[in-house]
Amino acid sequence: MQRLGNSLEMIGAFLRDAEGNQKQMNSVKLWLKRLRDVAYGANEVLDEIAYEFLRRKVEIGDQMWRKVRDTPSTVTFQHNMANKVKDILNSLDDLNKIAKDYGLQQLAIDQRIFIPSNVETVSFLDDSNIVGRKNDVSKVVDMLVSPREDRTVSVVPIVGMAGIGKTTLARLVYHDVDVERRFHVRFWVCVSDDFNVKRILREMLEHDMNYQQTSIPQNLNALTEKLKGKIEQAKRGNEQIKYLLVLDDVWNVEQWDEIMWCLEEVNKNRGNKVIVTTRIEDVALKVETLPNQRHQPGKLKDEECWSIIKEKACGDSPISQSLVLIGEEIAKQCHGVPLAAKVIGGTMRKIERSRAAWLKIQKSDVWDSVYSVLRLSLDHLSSPCLKKCFAYCAMFPKDFCFRKEQLIQLWMAEGFLGGSKEMMDTGNRYFHELLSNSLFQDEGKDRCGNILTCKMHDLVHDLALSVSKFETLIFQENSSCSTDEVPHIRHLSIGYDGESLPIILTAVAPKLHSLFSEIDVFKKLSRTFTSLRVLKFSGADILELPASLGELKHLRYMDISKTSIKVLPQSITKLYMLQTLRFMGCRELAFPDGLRNLLSLKHIHFDQRSSQPIELRHLISLQTLPMFFVRDNELHLDALECLNELGGQLKICDLQSVRDKEEARKANLRLKTKLCKVIFEWTNFSNDTCEEVLEGLQPHSGLQSLIVWNYGGEKLPSWMSRPVHGSNIGSLILDNLMELVLAIASIVRVFHHWAN
Repeated sequence: MQRLGNSLEMIGAFLRDAEGNQKQMNSVKLWLKRLRDVAYGANEVLDEIAYEFLRRKVEIGDQMWRKVRDTPSTVTFQHNMANKVKDILNSLDDLNKIAKDYGLQQLAIDQRIFIPSNVETVSFLDDSNIVGRKNDVSKVVDMLVSPREDRTVSVVPIVGMAGIGKTTLARLVYHDVDVERRFHVRFWVCVSDDFNVKRILREMLEHDMNYQQTSIPQNLNALTEKLKGKIEQAKRGNEQIKYLLVLDDVWNVEQWDEIMWCLEEVNKNRGNKVIVTTRIEDVALKVETLPNQRHQPGKLKDEECWSIIKEKACGDSPISQSLVLIGEEIAKQCHGVPLAAKVIGGTMRKIERSRAAWLKIQKSDVWDSVYSVLRLSLDHLSSPCLKKCFAYCAMFPKDFCFRKEQLIQLWMAEGFLGGSKEMMDTGNRYFHELLSNSLFQDEGKDRCGNILTCKMHDLVHDLALSVSKFETLIFQENSSCSTDEVPHIRHLSIGYDGESLPIILTAVAPKLHSLFSEIDVFKKLSRTFTSLRVLKFSGADILELPASLGELKHLRYMDISKTSIKVLPQSITKLYMLQTLRFMGCRELAFPDGLRNLLSLKHIHFDQRSSQPIELRHLISLQTLPMFFVRDNELHLDALECLNELGGQLKICDLQSVRDKEEARKANLRLKTKLCKVIFEWTNFSNDTCEEVLEGLQPHSGLQSLIVWNYGGEKLPSWMSRPVHGSNIGSLILDNLMELVLAIASIVRVFHHWAN
């Protein structure tokens, strides 16, 4: 085991050295694939040993461990593991001999382009300072507000190459003062390659209208009528109402006539407008309503690219004239593409601010295209594990909105974040570094400024696909995969049930680490996924999970959200390595006894009262529990008492079921110092016990956000304020509070009492 550990460390270092060479010979590529396979095998052996320790802790107990360590089963396990370790070491010896005979090791790392980087991360720069687009905004706004167009619905396409700033321009126009004044209702729908009329209308209905999913009809005519009604509600006086719709990133318009019919039906007034952003000329030709009513953003000037680079790389810091001259030459190589300027500026911020370092950027041959610029930024990420995190994002479709916490949990499951208790902190640091390097963008924040979501630019997504292509397969309709590549696939995303799928599944099953699937793959395969770490069935057409689920010893992440699964098999209680369990949107999901056996479970996500697990109180390693429902005779607040590792958000629902202050205190919220946001919710404005219950629910003083729904009391708890000397008004004890929402029945009496 010691030899294996030392070998793994050297393998990792060598593979990282080899990653920078994009011009490797086929013999080197083949040898590196085999080396990676051996490394994966070694990690799985270590995983099996860790699993066995957890299994014995659950099934035998700590006290009995020493008494049974010499039993036949124990000896057999040790013997098997020893043989596996020896086999791996022999494989390494063989690969080492081949490498020496053919000189492959030197070939693997030759011709690397190396530019020194600084591992220190920087705070994210605000993208509100857009350079060189004022004229573009004016032209598009003029097209939208011009009275010349006499149609019910007119379309203005914004067309251009990837990375040129089409979406940014559309966003600037969308928030222009004249546009906001002219259009009473505005909608934004990201279309991507899924141009589905019903989906577009549903998203228009959901846009800023607080619609619940259950209230949105599925029928096209009903959707149109519903949307028509919502638009009419925005009417101001006698003024004719108009709407603006942005359809962002459109790739095909096969249903264009259908969507135009619907858009004309939802509002008969003249002057409604649609902006379509696309990189495809044929799409722009199809959707434009007048020959000259389209806009193509031009490339930025070199000085504008330099302005972006300088802000990203240096901020407000002064730089020497010699560096300015080099920077201006670098800006020319961005070819007027704002994305390239942003990415290269983020890269330059991390390297030494010297003439030699900047000249390496200027003269390197990775400037042949914007793609190479993105690749250069990837090469300068601070950690090889961070590069793996980036490449893993290729598993998601283009225009996917990443939820930060979900992405970090997936990285954690794959082992990209190490094995320490600070894995979530490492994941947060990685996420923000990708964001600060413009490899992530369009971040969504809560009211406290915490980043919740982000997206990837299409070019960046293409880069992720490129760097992960040897280990990742996206199986969609018309997908093709070489039989030589299949054995090395570790991450598989399935969105199509094709004839070749069973063949691919059979080939990859033993080595697969991640499986994202929209179909029930267990019906397609007799073999089990023995190495699987991530199983994502979110939204899949699946009714049940097999009993063989418990054989997935390495499984760390399972997502069955929005499926029709009603019962989980008993074998789930043997998933001792499971870290994350998601079952959002699953109604009345039944758990078997023994959930407390999941010793590694840290993150659990659900949103249905009927699906809340009974054994939550025993999952003392939990770090994420977004919701908790108080249930009569089943789960009281004392179930939260020992869960002091909880962080992020905690919403406690059905507080009318809590009897008194003493029961509320058992939630032990004061000791849960990692919580940032707490929500207290009663189902109605009952005031029988709510005052003393809220008094007992005192959170820690560092809380960022506090929300109280349906509070029926007439006074606020003592922990919310303290008297200020010489004043009748108290001050908040919650010193770090950034958001306070109070939905209170007697709001006037409450604040009168508070002031006194």
